[in-house]
Amino acid sequence: MTEERKKILAAVTERAENFVKGFDPEFAAGYMKKREEAEAEELLIRAGELMDQTFVFADKWDMEPCREPYTLTEMKWQRTPNGDPEWIFMLNRHDYLHKLMMAYYLTGNEAYTDKLKWYLFHWMCHNPILPEGSDSTRTIDTGIRCMNWEDLILHLAGNGMLTQEELDELLLKLDEQFENLRQRYIGKYTLSNWGLLQTTAICEGYLLFGDSLCHPDTGKWAWQELKRQLDLQVMDDGSHWEQSVMYHMEVLLASMRLMKWKELEENNLCPERYRSDFPEEWDWLKALIEKMSLYVLYCAGPDHRQPAQCDSDRTDVRDIMVKASVLTGNSVFRFGGYEALDLESLWLFGRKGAERYEAAVSREPERLNYHAQDTGNIYIRSSWKEDANYTYLSCGPQGSGHGHGDLTHISLYYQGKPFLIDSGRYSYREDEPLRMEFKMLQAHNVCVIDDGSLIRPDGSWSFHSYGDCFKTYYREKEGISYCEMAYRGRLANGEGCLVTRKVMTAREGLWLIVNDIWCEGKHTVREYYHLDPDAEARAAEDEILLTNGSVQLKALGEQQEHGPWTQPVPIPFQLESCKVSLEYNRLSDSMCLVKEGSFSDSFVSSSAFCGAGVQVSAPEVYQFGAGEPVSDGRVTAKTFHLSEEESWTFLVWNRETFRGGKMYECSGVPVYGKAGAIHRLGGEQTWIRLRN
Repeated sequence: MTEERKKILAAVTERAENFVKGFDPEFAAGYMKKREEAEAEELLIRAGELMDQTFVFADKWDMEPCREPYTLTEMKWQRTPNGDPEWIFMLNRHDYLHKLMMAYYLTGNEAYTDKLKWYLFHWMCHNPILPEGSDSTRTIDTGIRCMNWEDLILHLAGNGMLTQEELDELLLKLDEQFENLRQRYIGKYTLSNWGLLQTTAICEGYLLFGDSLCHPDTGKWAWQELKRQLDLQVMDDGSHWEQSVMYHMEVLLASMRLMKWKELEENNLCPERYRSDFPEEWDWLKALIEKMSLYVLYCAGPDHRQPAQCDSDRTDVRDIMVKASVLTGNSVFRFGGYEALDLESLWLFGRKGAERYEAAVSREPERLNYHAQDTGNIYIRSSWKEDANYTYLSCGPQGSGHGHGDLTHISLYYQGKPFLIDSGRYSYREDEPLRMEFKMLQAHNVCVIDDGSLIRPDGSWSFHSYGDCFKTYYREKEGISYCEMAYRGRLANGEGCLVTRKVMTAREGLWLIVNDIWCEGKHTVREYYHLDPDAEARAAEDEILLTNGSVQLKALGEQQEHGPWTQPVPIPFQLESCKVSLEYNRLSDSMCLVKEGSFSDSFVSSSAFCGAGVQVSAPEVYQFGAGEPVSDGRVTAKTFHLSEEESWTFLVWNRETFRGGKMYECSGVPVYGKAGAIHRLGGEQTWIRLRN
């Protein structure tokens, strides 16, 4: 080793020591013991397993969790014990290794850090960095692993646990992996979370260790490519184009980890000669983190969990809100986060982050609902309390291979309890039949025509056919929200089809869902609603009574085929057993509400959900100048009787009024529009128009 190299490594060590002082291990240990005792106990359990080379992938943002423990008596980095190649990928990301460092801080036992070093050097000895890659060195996993190494190198070097030779070896291996990533980089990564998880790692690596790395142009290239990636991948409304909240989180978390060095460390760790490679102005990244985090805040249900949209798990998002609060200072994120900094955020931010979070002011968001127009996702809530009613609607572009056949899907919570949910993802394996089933229309709360030929997956990451969605229409007014979602496509026989779903909901916990289908010829249709595993269902006459804990919700259905004299016909839901997956690799038994019908050319059906004590009726609607109520399927109307004094009547028009009077009358109230609601309170009735 040359004297010049020794000086460079000495400078790295000095910066690492300063980092550890700022992190403050003594503070971190005290914080874990006093504020997060349960998490600290869990941490020591996981660290103990790692001492025995036992692996459990159960961290909140593990992309492919596996809670089944597997022990590798002989450490094999490219072998899966359960047949799932995703297990190999999880193993080689090294997301779990920081638990050994934190266990050392908590206990002072250097056996944990000895084992940590053993893992790092064992991996280097057994995983050559090849031009073509391998199962242990895929590009996405290499990016994640390098970002984890960067933190670990700082902690180990800053605590005097690496010799110069060991530090040199780690940094050279880091450099080798960076160059391998650049050489293997392909164009499609610019639009993929795969690419961003590589560039953020390289950017962070050059910020921290640029003077010890051998290819300074790589740092500049990564920073430029990162800006291109984020500009393409993140929409103006803060949503990520891939249509999976899970991978939205991966992009957001990687961006947060990079932003941390500017926001909390003020670039003090960056070697002086490499600071010019990166812009002084970081506001664009901070603004992007803020809008992506706002999307997360609104997408979470009353239980703080994200929906299992496409390839996602139903995961608590409060740690994301903690990080967003620390990095942006926006008080709504403090409102949405945990009471105290969680341990993963403590690992990321250290003492300064904990103190900043402790001092942050909490503010409830001013608005309740969010329409992400760019990706067709809508989130509606009655309040920000944990017993709120909540609706998630989705009808947008497919996104990436993580997309599912979920066009016009609806999930809902009533009084804080989940009732209708997305079925989840379960597996990525091509040889697992359930992988295909969970991607199909039938796994979502939608209408399925002719057994689902309109949208058909043909592989773990691909579709044989998919629909073309239209932009969602959304309007909210005086506690009522209304949405229209539509898409078109072709059935297997080539026939064109248009599917429109209209949803109206009130903050009191009332839902009317109208399905309007155009498809020439004779067809069958099934309407699916998958229940949360904790929800029980019982048939009662023409309705289904759903119970989750102490909360009860009832479901009612009817259908109507277009014709000159057709009347709505009550169609009771049938109960079918089904499987749902709230987390990768885990299945739960559940039930599904199913309603069947058949039609020629066109079809309208409606379903209603409301509290068990609410009475529902079908009011008569009159066209101006007509003596008989409308009976041709042009309007769907439901009255929800909350009490003797109060009711809501929802009206949704399914066809244009092109003959006769344009005004209508319902319950003595003149109305005009395509969708609206009549609110009756005592002797007063008010018409609220939601669509002209």
